Amino acid sequence: MIEKILGSPLRIRIILALWEMGEINATELAKRLETNYSQLISHIKLLASYGLVEERRIGRIRLVKLRNSELVKMLVNALKQADESIKRGKADVTYE
Repeated sequence: MIEKILGSPLRIRIILALWEMGEINATELAKRLETNYSQLISHIKLLASYGLVEERRIGRIRLVKLRNSELVKMLVNALKQADESIKRGKADVTYE
């Protein structure tokens, strides 16, 4: 499962962006991530199928956000830790 979730740089960017922004209009998220709407939605649907993302509609507006779960928190923390380690030139992330 984890390889499916992390198998796309865009999915990782979506997860981290939603962590930082909270609930956001999918059109706005696509603009901020500099991707097209249909590509974003296909990734959002996959993330939702694994229980990481929630979607809701208000009329024609599609709002998306990360689910408030321990799995999401652990995943985001691991991604942020790995990103910081790589930025510092260290790829030695420790796991418990």
